[in-house]
Amino acid sequence: MNREPDHRLRRRRDQDDGMVGLPLPRPGPKTVFAFSWWVVGLYVLFFAKGLTPSPESEQKYSELMQQAVFSNEAREMEEHVRSAMRHLDKVHVWGWRWREPYASLVPERMAELEMAQRNLEQALAERNALISEAKGAVGIWSTHGVEDVRDRFWKAYQSGKDFAQRMSWWDTAFVFMGRGSRDEEAALTLLRWVGQIMMNFTVGLLSALVSFGFSLVGMIWEYKTSLFGGLLFFTVAFSAAASMVAAFIGGMVASAVGGVYLIDKQVRNARLEGRAGDQRRYVRNREYHYD
Repeated sequence: MNREPDHRLRRRRDQDDGMVGLPLPRPGPKTVFAFSWWVVGLYVLFFAKGLTPSPESEQKYSELMQQAVFSNEAREMEEHVRSAMRHLDKVHVWGWRWREPYASLVPERMAELEMAQRNLEQALAERNALISEAKGAVGIWSTHGVEDVRDRFWKAYQSGKDFAQRMSWWDTAFVFMGRGSRDEEAALTLLRWVGQIMMNFTVGLLSALVSFGFSLVGMIWEYKTSLFGGLLFFTVAFSAAASMVAAFIGGMVASAVGGVYLIDKQVRNARLEGRAGDQRRYVRNREYHYD
């Protein structure tokens, strides 16, 4: 009679040793396609180099970019805006509408600032037109285009991670408030905290992916790409970005599921051992009373 609880405990443990109930993907055409898409996307993101522009296109690109970056007109307009803002700050006092001479000086200097800002916007528009013409000369599939889209993705990716880290910091500060002292309550609190962190990173990276998609549309417009070429480039670049986000979220979820499984297994084993110990004590007590 003493061996019966131990036998049932071992049988229950043997049943729990398998990864029963875990959402493992089944092999099939869809799984093979998804895995192939994921691998190709990561390869494009990390190893794609783009097409090398012709010497004429490269020279035109360098000349136009140099004109745009070192535009003297744009620098002069920026200095005019800063100067107009300083002049306005000198007379923009509290209650200037009812105080002289500020009531007449402030509107004049506001008009000067608005004029300087319009001139700066026009100069920036001309500079952006030069940059767009330079990018259109080499094409979006060139090495410049590939490096540009890669830089945009990593900036969006880092922005999403920073958002998730900030939210996780606040969740860490408040999640353990009111936690009980029992082991099961501590385990549930830990699981809740892990789940919240996973949600933060999932939301942050998915938001970064959407932001990157809008940035791609603007980039296609800047490079003056045709409709078919733009759609194709968007599909390839967005797939590469989605592969990286899927890799991060998938690895995070897999690690969390494995940790939850181990914790749940330990808790169940502890319960079974406790029940087996109670049954053994009960059997010994019965034998003692019978004797």
